[in-house]
Amino acid sequence: MIISSIFFIGKTSAAYGSIAFGFSMLGLILPGTFLVGNPLEVSGVSIEHITGHIMWGLAAGIVSFSFRYAILSGLFPIILDFDHWIQFFGIEMIPRMAHSITFGFIAIGIMMIIFDRKDLRLGAISIAAVFSHISFDIFLSGTSEFPIFVPFSSQSFIFSGTDWIVFEFLAIAIIFVASVIVLRKQKIKKNEY
Repeated sequence: MIISSIFFIGKTSAAYGSIAFGFSMLGLILPGTFLVGNPLEVSGVSIEHITGHIMWGLAAGIVSFSFRYAILSGLFPIILDFDHWIQFFGIEMIPRMAHSITFGFIAIGIMMIIFDRKDLRLGAISIAAVFSHISFDIFLSGTSEFPIFVPFSSQSFIFSGTDWIVFEFLAIAIIFVASVIVLRKQKIKKNEY
């Protein structure tokens, strides 16, 4: 059981990271690209940044009522920062591509196709990670901007103050609703036997 959970966490995290990195690569060819700069200088990467994203995700993942889904909820938000690797090449791009609602919906579809079309919690965590990540970015810096409708629009929207609460609430609500549906279906199935 533990080995299968570790394997599941590893393979789903690798897939999610690949999707985030691949989607971020679109930011090299879309209109509105610019030179972002070295992520170590411009992106504020720190221990607080890394652990904060993980903790924010774990907080949302508690309502999955599952150890492995809670862990995924902690890992997926930090994985969204894979786009920073592209910045090291010093090429023009649209930053934060995977910090968009569009990415969240694409991630739901791909993750559920790859792993299990009926795994609502995995799908929920795939989009909730975007909201949780945005929430912590706002909380950490006080204000932050995201191209939430990219690639349809590269316009960035600024969020600040207590907006982080709304985004974290969305993440929690999405995971909770999916988990309740899954648990209810499991209970019905168990009662049929």
